[in-house]
Formats: sequence, structure tokens, C-alpha cells
Amino acid sequence: MAYQRAYFPMKVINISQGYGNTSGSHKLSYAIDLSGKDSGADEIYAPFDCKITKLYQPIDTKRHANTVWLTSTKKVLSPNGYYGYLTMSITHPSEISDMKLGKVYKQGELVCHEGKTGNASGNHIHLELSKGTIAGWSEKRSGVYSEYVILNKVKPEEYLFVKEDSIIENTIYKGYKYRLIKESDITYKVEDIPSEPLNVHSSPNYNRSTIINNKGLKNGDEVIRFYIRDGLAYIYHYEVMGYVSNKYLKKK
Repeated sequence: MAYQRAYFPMKVINISQGYGNTSGSHKLSYAIDLSGKDSGADEIYAPFDCKITKLYQPIDTKRHANTVWLTSTKKVLSPNGYYGYLTMSITHPSEISDMKLGKVYKQGELVCHEGKTGNASGNHIHLELSKGTIAGWSEKRSGVYSEYVILNKVKPEEYLFVKEDSIIENTIYKGYKYRLIKESDITYKVEDIPSEPLNVHSSPNYNRSTIINNKGLKNGDEVIRFYIRDGLAYIYHYEVMGYVSNKYLKKK
């Protein structure tokens, strides 16, 4: 399973603010505020192989927050089945003076620490995510309310895995439970194929699809199952993504 996964950038996951109409300041975005353990400045790690594609380094960090945009340097795999480029903006880090455009990080490398630059009451990061390689934000307005929102915004919890060794402390904000996914949560084993191999198809319409691998799947193979549609599962297995019958997939 060689494709690089996209991960949340913290080892401790504690959602301190979500998004939507009930959110205090994330009404027009899909921003999630994450704070780490205790009250310390937890480490922020590269969510994938990436480079800095935009920086906001205000002089007055008491009024304005540091922000860094990290864009994947290659396509990455998401828990909803997306395989492509992602850009993440991280706001409120404590110190980014040593950063510069084009700086490259390997996945898992330390990038910065959470902080409370700008209008923040405690150490955390304000995380937004977008599909593609465009880094930046635009001002959105609804009545008298306005908010800066990352371009091509998507919901982070749908596009980022939680690492297996991460600690999940809180996923609920104002009654809404965010579904955070570890790879083990959506890993299945192929079982009870009456005649091997099980072919992987390019489309859920088998009559119009093509078989996209030569060896197919065998009993005992492990796959990531992204979703089910009309009894067919969209799966990933060693750089092959496509559709198979869900009845042959059993939870590990």
C-alpha cells in the first residue's frame, strides 16, 4: 500500500472548535481548531511531503496571527478515496520567523508549535484544508459577518487520516461529533472468494468498466474500503483503486 496518506498534523487530537452555523467564528469555512495536551505548545508535524507555498508573518502578532500554507509535493491518499494534491493552512503557530517560501518538509517532520498569535485565548492551531495546490484565502461575507476562508475548501476530517498512534481526546463540538478516521478503521480483509482472483473494476458499472489490474485480489489480501455504492465497494490495494463486490470484504 504505497501511496502516501494525508494525516492530521498533531499527535494529540482535541477539537476545541468546529465549523458551521453553531460555531463562534467558523461559520463560513470548514476550519477546525485543534489543541494538544495540557496547555503547552504542542508540536505540529508535516501532514505529508510538502513545501511552504504561502506565509503570513505579521509584525504585530498580538493582533494578527501567524499563518503558513503547506502544499503536498505529490498526490496523497485521503480516507474518502480522494487521491490528489492537498494544501493545508495552519494559523496561530507560535513562531515562524525561520520559515521561507519553498521550504520543504518530509512527512512527519516537525514544522512548528501551536501558539496563540493573533486573537486567540489559548494555544491551538486553526486548520483549514483545500484540494489542489493553490495557497491563499479570500474574504467571505454573510450579512455583517465576515471570515477569511482558504480557497477550494474541504472538510479536513474527510481528507485527513488520524495516525494509528495518535491520541484522540475530543471530537465533539456543540453536540456534533466529528468522525475522525484511522486507517485501521477502514481496512478490510478479502475472504470467501469462490474463484480467485477477484477483479478490480474501474467503474461501478461493470458492463462499461474495465478490469484495472492483472492479478486481482486473493483471499487474505487487505484493502482500504472508502465507501459502498449499490453493493460495490470502492477500494485501494497497492496502488490500485477501483470497485469490487462488497460481500467479499470482512472487517479485520
